[in-house]
Amino acid sequence: MAEIKEFHGTGESAVRPDKPMTDRQVVVVVMKHPTEEKYLCMQNKKFGWIDFVMGGIEGEETPLEAAARELDEETGYTDYEFAGELSEVYYDNFYAAHKDVNRHIEVHTVYGKLNSLEQKERTQEEQDIADILWIDVAELPEKLHTDAHRWDLERVLAA
Repeated sequence: MAEIKEFHGTGESAVRPDKPMTDRQVVVVVMKHPTEEKYLCMQNKKFGWIDFVMGGIEGEETPLEAAARELDEETGYTDYEFAGELSEVYYDNFYAAHKDVNRHIEVHTVYGKLNSLEQKERTQEEQDIADILWIDVAELPEKLHTDAHRWDLERVLAA
């Protein structure tokens, strides 16, 4: 059995001893542009972070169900296909500034491609949180906020 990969936040994202640790299962959604060598990212307006679409897995949701919900909520894109879910999960431990808590997350990675840029309007709340970016695959490693998301990209490109 392969060793499970684990990431630890550094700098501003380092775990803070004065904050509670919360456990969560999350999904990261790596989606390719329908016609270009670009990938869908979100840029947090408050902190400037650039990452893939990501969010919590709620209740009895599967990672694919959570990925569809998060993609819908955060981006409004409706015309896409998931190619699959990476078999390895990994863990990340960090201070989540946007929630003011430490997080220990189990990450499931789902990937796919948009068939078109067909999109419904995002809620004002989502528009206030983040902007949608399409980033060229060659630029992604330097633009992504975390090592964990860079590792997601490497694994999806190799899939």
